[in-house]
Amino acid sequence: MQFSPIKWQSLNIEYSFSDKYSPISFFDFQKNAQNAILQFGLADTGSCLILKTETLPEFLTEINSFLTKQHIQATIKNEFNRNSLFGYYFYLEKENRIENVEGILQALENGVLLLNINTLLLDLTQWDKLKQALLFKHYEPCMVNAVPKAQPTIQAEFKLILVGSRDDIATLYAYDDSLYQFCQYAEIESYLAVSEPIQIEQWGNYVQTFTQKLLNKSFSHKALNQLLRHYIRESENQKLISISPTLLKKHILAIATFYPNQNEFADIQDYLTTLEQQSAVLNQYVLQDILDNQLYIETEDEVVGQINALSVVEFDGVPYAFGEPLRISCNIQYGDGEIQDIERKVELGGNIHSKGIMIAESCLANLLEFPTQLPFSASLAFEQSYGEVDGDSSSLAIFCVLISALTKLPLPQSFAVTGAIDQFGNVLSVGGVNQKIEGFFNICQARELTGKQGVIIPSVCLSHLSLKPEVLSAIREKRFHIWTVENVSEAIQILLQHAFYDEDLPEESEQSSIYALVHQQIENNQSEGTSGSTLQKLCKLFFKAR
Repeated sequence: MQFSPIKWQSLNIEYSFSDKYSPISFFDFQKNAQNAILQFGLADTGSCLILKTETLPEFLTEINSFLTKQHIQATIKNEFNRNSLFGYYFYLEKENRIENVEGILQALENGVLLLNINTLLLDLTQWDKLKQALLFKHYEPCMVNAVPKAQPTIQAEFKLILVGSRDDIATLYAYDDSLYQFCQYAEIESYLAVSEPIQIEQWGNYVQTFTQKLLNKSFSHKALNQLLRHYIRESENQKLISISPTLLKKHILAIATFYPNQNEFADIQDYLTTLEQQSAVLNQYVLQDILDNQLYIETEDEVVGQINALSVVEFDGVPYAFGEPLRISCNIQYGDGEIQDIERKVELGGNIHSKGIMIAESCLANLLEFPTQLPFSASLAFEQSYGEVDGDSSSLAIFCVLISALTKLPLPQSFAVTGAIDQFGNVLSVGGVNQKIEGFFNICQARELTGKQGVIIPSVCLSHLSLKPEVLSAIREKRFHIWTVENVSEAIQILLQHAFYDEDLPEESEQSSIYALVHQQIENNQSEGTSGSTLQKLCKLFFKAR
């Protein structure tokens, strides 16, 4: 069976946006939150609504704007403390009088209070008092010094909206597990799930509406598609597009600065390229090390037991991840044994990495029908890797390099491979596919594209792709290729040009399958091992007799 690389047309993301747009706001995408807020507006005082959301100013502004449209006037407090929230009494000894400083709750008068949970967590005992005030409509006054006589409880009738991240909500729930006995819950979504083209059109309308409101400007269809592709790279999913007002505002203001005196942003690719280059200094250092052969990565010829895997490099505090190829090597020694993971042995391999190695070993034993103990030993290494390696996205490459070492068939070094596998040989999804492809492409391009270079990725990752224009151009001109695979047999067929099983061979083919080659190699080496052990015994007897 012959496999063909992906055609560039299927990789090109291009939507036909309408010339006229219909105004769409952020909350038009928040149907569940809208329903929750409408129910909250009809509820009596003492009601509480928890909204999982970003607590950035633009999100809070959008929430407040929707509340206002529903005739719900909310008092928003992003920062507060116990005294400012509840008010307090203090005694002026010289004047012999008690002073009352009103708090936020006293000023509400049957209103709605919106609080940031993160601030509430700074002093969780505030929640106990706030909960009492909400449910019982009164609370004990706070005293900042010794007040000579008791003060009456403070009446408070209000509704409460709590906003915060999932982690903050979880922390509050861990403190008070009765939370959802009296609180409603809803989420403000930061991403738009796209299943129909009309939803992409709505996203475009949202961007145009936001830009018009912010700057009285607009985007061309080309620029909208460029921004869309950038967002897909960020989410790694063509079906999940950011609608964050904070992120959109940042981009719009930066684009306006980058392209001054333009009423319509016609082409923003230079801005997007510059945005990435600002964070790509470390990427350039790594690329130069590879080109100078300080890091050895081969992109031509064929070698037994060596393969180019693909990784994503992330540095704390740097908002840009980049792809970097890694050379994986494998040595085989026949005889009963196991697969030795050198990274794990020297404590550079993480738990998920070790899991990937074990799955590759189990998959190999399953597909090749080995006995319970492997009839060979193998050592695997990520060459010139000096930091911790983790993740299972190299397990497909590990399987392929094991097959190469077992069969003595060379692997083309013009390929790079990424993909996780299960114990049955299915190739599973991995992350960072765009960066991985582009990382290998950059090296091949710098050394000159030959038309034989490319990458193998899981088929399920095709929907993750939003590649840079230069990569798409090279694929269109057939100077670089992308293959997608669903199982290890397909990857082996592409790399080694051999069918995995005898039944997959073409009729009247004289070529051996991978299954047959592996078992033949093992059988030959076991025969040689038996002969060798007999000779060793005879030599020992001879020298003993002397």
